[in-house]
Amino acid sequence: MSDSAGASFEHFARGEPIAVDVGEIERELGSLWQAASHAGGGTGAVARAALWNLVIPARGREALAKTKELVDAIAPAVPVRAITLCLDDAAGGELSATIESNVVSQPGGGRVVYSEEICLVGPAGAEAHFGAMVRALQVPGVRTATLWMDAAMPTSLLTRELLPVTRRLIVDTASCSGPLQLQDLDRLAARMHPRPVADLGWLRLASFRLLFAGLFDPPVGGGPLRTATRLAVRHRAGGDVSALLVVAWLGQLLGWRPLSSVKTSDGGLRFAFDRPDGGSLEAFVIPSAGACDQSAILAIELTNGSDEYVVSREAIDEARLQLPIAPARAVKLDSYSDADICVAALGPRGRDPLFARCLEYAGRLWALEHRR
Repeated sequence: MSDSAGASFEHFARGEPIAVDVGEIERELGSLWQAASHAGGGTGAVARAALWNLVIPARGREALAKTKELVDAIAPAVPVRAITLCLDDAAGGELSATIESNVVSQPGGGRVVYSEEICLVGPAGAEAHFGAMVRALQVPGVRTATLWMDAAMPTSLLTRELLPVTRRLIVDTASCSGPLQLQDLDRLAARMHPRPVADLGWLRLASFRLLFAGLFDPPVGGGPLRTATRLAVRHRAGGDVSALLVVAWLGQLLGWRPLSSVKTSDGGLRFAFDRPDGGSLEAFVIPSAGACDQSAILAIELTNGSDEYVVSREAIDEARLQLPIAPARAVKLDSYSDADICVAALGPRGRDPLFARCLEYAGRLWALEHRR
């Protein structure tokens, strides 16, 4: 091994980026993995694995740094070939590329190289070349997922270049600049069908939804849900998309028929519904203050007559449960990192058909005429 090749291997083994020619990416990776295998001495200390090709578009160096941190955090749970596509106006006129490994330390000091990262950087307009590059760089026989988290990226990159090769699209409704984008996401989901669309925002809501659903386990039962007269979802400012998904979750499951929407003086919304039993219900989306994680949900409150069923956030990791038949009590509220949520999105929870139905329902809610 030459001195330059040896230096490159040392950088690769430590998980450091190595600059390579765009046309030589696969050859350089093959040489480095071969060197890593020889360095392992045939003991199995080094293993190359990829369960997914994971494509992650990002704009600018700051977003690129966050993306690389996310990929590093995902690697121990799900080895992927990560292909990061970065648009950077300071990149000059040509595409540039780096490659690196994800090295996971094992007990006893051993190291296993699970996977690799490829980063392509180009100026505005380079997105027209990214689709061909992704097709060339996919590991054959391995599914491709696209993690579309950066709303600043050109939508043409997704719709023209990446969707044709994407087997699972992962979005983040928490990054939507407003509820109007729910309809855009619904159209994307229709284009992807029957390929699944997963949402990091929806998965972040799982803990809160589970606690609220648990209020209606026996002996309470589902009666209060079927005859509810009022629902209120309190959310952190800017979390109206998450709140709409909560309303859509209940409305879709319980068969509420949306009638109208009115803006409220506190900056929220009031929805009117018909229930399947002929009754009516009002649902409020209310911006509020309080400690919260990225789910943005502070409370779900359901009223049936004089009875209230409430899950409210007391702290980022603690919730308070309130129902008529028992004293209020505090419970732990699970909160997960972005890496944990991404791993879930790549697994079975990323194929949740309920999300697609709730996304469509939330789009219908937002499409209602908002009157004061």
